Amino acid sequence: MKSLIPKSLLKELCDRGLLKRAGCVNRLFFMDGIGSGGLGKSFSMKKIFTADLHHQVLVAWECCRRTAGAALPVLSLDFHTDVLNCARRGVEFPAEALRAVEVLHHDEHFDWALRAGIISRAVIIALSPCAVPPEHPALEVRRSELLPEMDVMLNDSAAFRPAAEMVLDDRFLEPLLADGFPQGRYILDIDCDYILCRKALTPERDSLLRRLINGAETVTFSREDDWIKI
Repeated sequence: MKSLIPKSLLKELCDRGLLKRAGCVNRLFFMDGIGSGGLGKSFSMKKIFTADLHHQVLVAWECCRRTAGAALPVLSLDFHTDVLNCARRGVEFPAEALRAVEVLHHDEHFDWALRAGIISRAVIIALSPCAVPPEHPALEVRRSELLPEMDVMLNDSAAFRPAAEMVLDDRFLEPLLADGFPQGRYILDIDCDYILCRKALTPERDSLLRRLINGAETVTFSREDDWIKI
């Protein structure tokens, strides 16, 4: 299915009134409220970080680790599974995130962040199946039973669309988070390739999404323009 997301999801959310620039620098934003429709009606002020590529959010995660005084768990919404072992890039530990983003690629940053102690756990809600099981014990991939097989997702957009339209809906997310994850302080991470059609931005049931956004210490977005061709 060809993505219908605008080139910049951040701009789309700002245009909808969900996000608002508030004297921020270096791609830091704060979440404000919106009047009606869209993803919700009243979000608490929230720190937002956007990056061009998914692994670049490591910089924000490291900042969150420092300000929170502890490594936090991450809940990530992503088309891909991103579970490869970072050791193949030869990154020595400990290493700073700014150094890591120079050598890591899109599938390795979760493993690196866990090994570097920047995050404590990562649960990835992915649209694609997990072809390579995660090596790190604190890295987990969850996939909805509502999703069709990968060949259907890639070759039959009509069959895939009903599930694609629900990826932010409570009925899609609740079974995947039935164990109560995340609890306490956490980071919410959204890769824009997770959202494949505009209707997904207006879920019929969004109470869980609201709780996830409001409860997060930081929300990170990655644009992934190389993957999302408009």
